[in-house]
Amino acid sequence: MQIISMENAIISRYQRIIDKSGSDRKYFLYRKRKMNKRKPSIGKKEEEQEFFTLTQKISWLMDMGTVGELRKRELDSDEQGFSGARLFRLNVLYKNGKQSSFICKKTDRKERMVMQTLTEQGHANTPVSCTLDSTSEESAWMIQQDLGKRVKAPQASSEWMKNVADALAGIHLTNMGCGTKMPWLPHADAKYWEKIITEISLHHFEKEICEDPEFAKQFETFLPRMQESAKTFFQEMTDLCQEKSILTITHGDLQNIDGDHVYNIEEKPYFIDFGFSRYAPFYIDLVDYFTLEQIPLCYHAYAARGLRISPHTFEEQFHIAYKYPGFIYLFPGIMQWKNGSPEKLNRIIRRILSL
Repeated sequence: MQIISMENAIISRYQRIIDKSGSDRKYFLYRKRKMNKRKPSIGKKEEEQEFFTLTQKISWLMDMGTVGELRKRELDSDEQGFSGARLFRLNVLYKNGKQSSFICKKTDRKERMVMQTLTEQGHANTPVSCTLDSTSEESAWMIQQDLGKRVKAPQASSEWMKNVADALAGIHLTNMGCGTKMPWLPHADAKYWEKIITEISLHHFEKEICEDPEFAKQFETFLPRMQESAKTFFQEMTDLCQEKSILTITHGDLQNIDGDHVYNIEEKPYFIDFGFSRYAPFYIDLVDYFTLEQIPLCYHAYAARGLRISPHTFEEQFHIAYKYPGFIYLFPGIMQWKNGSPEKLNRIIRRILSL
């Protein structure tokens, strides 16, 4: 449905606004005006209309009303993340007087479709999201519910961990065995696991050994065992992916309880940033956020949602995937070591070596 008629367009103009803290911010102020009053360039006009249409689409999904005015605002530095994706916030004034805000993100088809699919399925633990482009493989805009500033998860809270496990189980079980219905979601096949243990991880480790004498002095002796561990991990994960009953949409980069991808909104978990998604064994979303001691907690959450796997099999497969965070976070660990913080890299090496 076209929200804006052809005789009306969204025309942008720059406006300098001094906020209450005194900082100088640049906004785009979007208003609906008649096209004959001003004629911006085609590309600019089309993008502005896309933002307005996206905002109206998500506003109707959330029963907010008819959009009157938009203001574009850059995110604060601590909200930008590390993906390199283009992000900004849209502040919205509705014709009924309500106000709200949304996050616009330019990302690939995979992430756009994962987020839109989870919204269509009615999951309560991911931000409401939608896109106007569900077919292009190129980067395109999607719009999401603005969750605001991240609040840290309650530490050592069994109730919080149960809530996270239940929320993940809801997403995973809903999409279990649905790979053929999601042509936009890449499968975690042998080629993928080969990339995980090489390009994503060990190649960086080997490069640092060759180029940095101090790094080599501290870590070179670990390399042979890490390479052997990688071979085992590759084979076991490739085999695990043959178990179709455990394959589903996965986040793939959930991080641990101190990470940035699980939001705490009034004690309710929300999962964001699905840019690393794959159709893969659901365990890869559990093995960093949950400890080995919390396997029973995870099992009960999934069994309650209908997973038909024995506790023994669940624990065994959890252990197979347990090295996953070690490989995908090895490079960030190296970067932290170079910046004077060796703790994360040491933890990651222990994870890879199952120490």
